[in-house]
Amino acid sequence: MRRTIGGALVTLAALLGCVACTAPAGPAPASSAASAPVAAPSSPQAAPSPPGRSMTVAVLGDSLSRGYNACSHFGDCPSVSWSGGTDDRVDSVATRLGAAAGARVTVRNLARSGATVSDLARQATEAVTLQPDLVTLLIGANDVCRATVADMTSTEDYTTAVSAALQQIAQYSPDTVVLVASIPDVTALLPVAAGNPTARFLWAQGGCATALQDPQSTAPDAVERRAAVSARIREYDAALAGACGVLPRCVTDGGALHRYTPTLQQLSAFDRFHPSVAGLRELAQLEWRALSRSPRAAALLEPAG
Repeated sequence: MRRTIGGALVTLAALLGCVACTAPAGPAPASSAASAPVAAPSSPQAAPSPPGRSMTVAVLGDSLSRGYNACSHFGDCPSVSWSGGTDDRVDSVATRLGAAAGARVTVRNLARSGATVSDLARQATEAVTLQPDLVTLLIGANDVCRATVADMTSTEDYTTAVSAALQQIAQYSPDTVVLVASIPDVTALLPVAAGNPTARFLWAQGGCATALQDPQSTAPDAVERRAAVSARIREYDAALAGACGVLPRCVTDGGALHRYTPTLQQLSAFDRFHPSVAGLRELAQLEWRALSRSPRAAALLEPAG
């Protein structure tokens, strides 16, 4: 999700003393303000777990899977990723997988801050070379977080890209389980944070104008704009569910992340959009619940014998 808030943070620090010197301890949605400028994926990380059986997790998506703005510095912080992070405060999906399966888990975080669904083909191609045990996918917020509604990625283009990527993984890495997260409804941030002056200041710097511009406005055009964003996200989620549903080793969260509404403390103090550590822990819990309860992932979760 693209944001240019570095300068805004300096300004806000001058106004308020220090903005978010440390993110709150502990979504948003969404998978998912918009992601930062594109950043390179991290090197492999090993989640702490027992020796013996080895597993690989590949993380696909955008800044929502990069721990963006969740640490004590601006930008990516993959150690607190909901999917592949190693920080105990988050208890990521990869960490929980290692504990459940009695395995040592290596994570390749291929997600890129700022990515839209158009980047998914590249990420999926790199993922299949790893032949991972698990792939996690959360992408789509940047496709709606644009300057105008007309700039949002069409449902047809989103559907085509997601379907092609999931089919590619199924064809070239057939033993891989894929966990597909639904997309957070970014308009759900409005009742949570629109009344907060700091949040309004940060949102005004850009990044998700379609959802967060004039956040307290009740003018018909503002209401219509937000409704269009929500409708497009629901269409994306339907596309994800449809593309995943036809594949035997693909698991969705059933819309759990889409329905999740964060608290103000679960949003990064750097931008009041991305999840804080507390928000990322909640996200990890939602997605792990979906994975661990799905019959499609039963073999993945079997303890090492």
